[in-house]
Amino acid sequence: MPLGTFRTRYENWSRTPALVVLAGLLICLAIVSWSPSSAPSPKLRTSPAVQNDLSLYRDVIAGVAAGGGYYEVAAREHRAGNYPVRPFYTFRLPTLATLYATVGERVMLYLLWLLGAGLLFAWWIRLHPLLPLPLLGGAMVMLAGGIGGLMQPVTGIFHESWAAILMSLMIAIHRPGRVWPAIVAGTAALMIRELALPMILAMAGIALVEKHWREAAAWSAVVLVFAAYMALHAGWVAEVVRPGELASQGWSRMLGGQFALKSIAKVTLGIRLPDALAAGLLILSLFGWASVRADWAVRAALLLTGYYVMLALFARADTFYWALLAAPLSFVGLVFVPTALADLARAIRVVPQPSP
Repeated sequence: MPLGTFRTRYENWSRTPALVVLAGLLICLAIVSWSPSSAPSPKLRTSPAVQNDLSLYRDVIAGVAAGGGYYEVAAREHRAGNYPVRPFYTFRLPTLATLYATVGERVMLYLLWLLGAGLLFAWWIRLHPLLPLPLLGGAMVMLAGGIGGLMQPVTGIFHESWAAILMSLMIAIHRPGRVWPAIVAGTAALMIRELALPMILAMAGIALVEKHWREAAAWSAVVLVFAAYMALHAGWVAEVVRPGELASQGWSRMLGGQFALKSIAKVTLGIRLPDALAAGLLILSLFGWASVRADWAVRAALLLTGYYVMLALFARADTFYWALLAAPLSFVGLVFVPTALADLARAIRVVPQPSP
């Protein structure tokens, strides 16, 4: 069975660099699979007596739906749950709560399901010319396994779920010369969750490298609009926060790579797998994405790498749900691994010819 018609970065490589890449991959697999139980684990506040993030979001939505102003309601609920109110970004942007309060949770859930279906269709269109049917079906299964946990009534309220699906859709529908659908998707993700900003900056950076000046200008305009939105957000938060109120404990926890991989596994199909196996498959998937010589694969690899690093360096155990941002595409790259390994194997089999 052919493994696909896409090109990898390892075509026509010589033996030495191919061996270096393969050795690096094996070392990474050994590191992430070594005693994962000793790494920190995601932590969710589940006691009925303790407000968790989900109940906080629901209470804010209920308060806004009852006619309250978003910032007054959010400040009240933060205080009630002993959540920090400083600095200003401890408050979520009002976009998602306002939408939920306006149209209702059921309608928003239907919209989320529609987005998920659109994401599956977009990646089917993207990959259909490149993969044989069995691998294409496998890609769709893994994509569904990545978004299934995001589309539940519980996790749908998390801002990260919406941003994740929108960013993955952004990558799938991006086309040079017709970038506005991707820009709309990326802008929506950014206006819902500010943690989408690194990926939007990456999109702008790639456009600059590729000398797509109009696209780079469009992404820059998105960033400027977002900066204005955040400035307004900061001012509105300042109006409801009192001096000396509870401040955040910070996010630089340095919990490490195994925590990042474990967190992503827990919000995807990896939850059914042993930690060591899930971590290894996630690394192989990232390797698969990074191996494909295509602009969409570069963007997917940057998204996954960026949020892996963010989780490893900045997340706390109780903010593991940042992993939702990387969830949709986290295992899909596995379908590219056989072709990448085959190209590496061919390179390794090439015996250098002695100089005459």
